[in-house]
Amino acid sequence: MICQFQRTIKRPTVIEGIGLHTGKKVKLKLYPAKKNEGINFIRKNILIPAKIDFAHSFDYSTSLMREGVAIRTVEHLMAALYFTGIDNIFIEIDEEELPILDGSSKEFVEAIKKSGIQALNEEKFYAILENPVYINQGDKFIEGKPSKITKFSYQADYNNSIIGKKIFTYIPHEKKSYEGLFSARTYCFLEEVEYLKSLGLAKGGSLKNAVVFHKDNVLNEEGLRFEDEPVRHKVLDLVGDLYLLGYPLIGEVFSFKGGHRLNAEFVKALLNTNSISIKPASQVFDFIKNSTLVKAV
Repeated sequence: MICQFQRTIKRPTVIEGIGLHTGKKVKLKLYPAKKNEGINFIRKNILIPAKIDFAHSFDYSTSLMREGVAIRTVEHLMAALYFTGIDNIFIEIDEEELPILDGSSKEFVEAIKKSGIQALNEEKFYAILENPVYINQGDKFIEGKPSKITKFSYQADYNNSIIGKKIFTYIPHEKKSYEGLFSARTYCFLEEVEYLKSLGLAKGGSLKNAVVFHKDNVLNEEGLRFEDEPVRHKVLDLVGDLYLLGYPLIGEVFSFKGGHRLNAEFVKALLNTNSISIKPASQVFDFIKNSTLVKAV
């Protein structure tokens, strides 16, 4: 089913867990929103729109800030909202960092679907990529180009036999492409753990919420969920960060070794170079020939 109309959740729902970096217990309360209200976080009575204008920090996660109030590690929930086609929602949080849960978007997606998804009496809007965009940081780069078929791809480049140079491509309207994407977990290398902790990060990290590599071995007893799980997770992060654009993007995006900071710079480039146009679904149908609009899971 094509998402022609804006969506919100039917009923409030609560999600609890611990923050990956803070290690603190946190509670999220998700509330339905009206048409055109957008995705908004609320902390300490401050409303923080989930848009790139409020992006603040990109060290090992994506954070938002407004009036000195921060919200950390938003990317997995943002990806879940994209996957389920949610345009309007209020997310109240009682701590600084969102819960990491199992390290993927899976539990967020399940909670949203359990609360019910409500179509609103207002057309959904899309951002159509009309001109090529390229940004880089050293040998890392992200390239976007116009296309009638939406594709988000990531290529890794690790000196590691498991991750290596794998590529994963997510095509929203193809079932095989998004199956398993939102359950791909975050990962790190054992050698990084002490460094992250020296920075005051990864206080809540464990084998229950992250895949940990030691050289060419996976330390998690259950192993990987997919042979290319790390690369899938990079695509998940890319999807979540791109949703800070405020609209689902129609076009092709290819990331080579990109991370949260480069993702954010790409979103800013889309806006600053006037490379996108925002159109309602009714004006997009002919462009995509009724077949490639974002399909929610």
